[in-house]
Amino acid sequence: MRQNRISINDIKWDLIKIIEPYDGRLETKENAGNTVTNIFNSYLRDLKAERLIQDYNILCSLRDTAFTYDINVKMSADRSPKKLKIHVGTFQSPWVEKKVA
Repeated sequence: MRQNRISINDIKWDLIKIIEPYDGRLETKENAGNTVTNIFNSYLRDLKAERLIQDYNILCSLRDTAFTYDINVKMSADRSPKKLKIHVGTFQSPWVEKKVA
């Protein structure tokens, strides 16, 4: 019987590749992080459906310059979850504020 396996490093690499188009482009609004959260959910839900992971949990928090995603992935029922921390930079205006005379 062939077992399909995926490592936590493979999952981390895939999540980092997923955020590339959004890194440095998200607005600092509270709900702007939902776009990436929804994509992470789709990816991890597919892994769970294929029984490559047991369970997962995603928490998103907004920092000064980035959204931080704390992702717990349980690889098998008898193991504790592995923790990943992914940062997605928010848009930072490159322009200097003009002084009003």
